[in-house]
Amino acid sequence: MYNGHTLDSELGVTVAQASQTETETERVNFRANRAHKREAERVLRAMGLNLSDGMNMFLARVSAEHRIPFPLAMTPAEVLGPEAAQLGESVTASIREAVARSISEGAPIARYDRARAQAYIESADGRREYLDA
Repeated sequence: MYNGHTLDSELGVTVAQASQTETETERVNFRANRAHKREAERVLRAMGLNLSDGMNMFLARVSAEHRIPFPLAMTPAEVLGPEAAQLGESVTASIREAVARSISEGAPIARYDRARAQAYIESADGRREYLDA
């Protein structure tokens, strides 16, 4: 039961019932994508909840788990919008072209070794000069 609503066990959410007098509340304002907000309200309403209930459940899980309580698997276009995502792809392509051009010209390339967690300069002959941290 949450704010008078019964939660289905399939939601995977456990919320202790508490009245407004038992907990201190605070008003929160935030900006949201209009379409996402409306769809979230529709989904929550179908579950017998409102947007405030959903946000409170989200905040309770973040607070309890000290992390975002779901995988973040959105595409850049979903996060940034299609124009920004396209710009990011264009920038990435330009960088790859510049690196390929530098390699073909025999110029040293800055790289990062994930296994050693260290940056290095790679010469045309394949030598690596690791940089001090």
